[in-house]
Amino acid sequence: MVRKRMLVVAAVLAVSATTMVGLAVAQTGNAARPNERIHVVAGGGGGGLKFLDFDNDGLTLGDRLVAFGPLLNEDQTKRVGTQYFDCWVGDEVLLDGSPYVCTYVLKFKAGSITTQGLDPHGLSDVLFAITGGTGAYAGATGQARYLESETQTDIYIDLG
Repeated sequence: MVRKRMLVVAAVLAVSATTMVGLAVAQTGNAARPNERIHVVAGGGGGGLKFLDFDNDGLTLGDRLVAFGPLLNEDQTKRVGTQYFDCWVGDEVLLDGSPYVCTYVLKFKAGSITTQGLDPHGLSDVLFAITGGTGAYAGATGQARYLESETQTDIYIDLG
């Protein structure tokens, strides 16, 4: 009985070790290239935007903004992906400069990159942390600069 238990424990440990090594190799094989810079432009229409005012009292703490739209190449001649974002109001009342607490998913053909950060209401120039990705960007780290103007948002993704 003791010998049988030891064999079962040894088998479980072997399977666990093999699985962990396999996951590590799979993640390393798909990891985003360090020191890569990607520049895309968000804007140009063709998306959707919705404000969620849960108490119907104007945008206040916890109310949300959700949206999606196209991502274009740097010179805006070709669609290269889609952006999805979900932000909640991080202040008592939303005023110019009040923070949105945001998560953006930037979806490309080769995979997606997720960024998170604080975005002040109004035109801004902010850095977000890259918190992960999928596909070719699995395990992505670094930062993304969101430079917003009246007509578009330039996104500079620096993979680290």
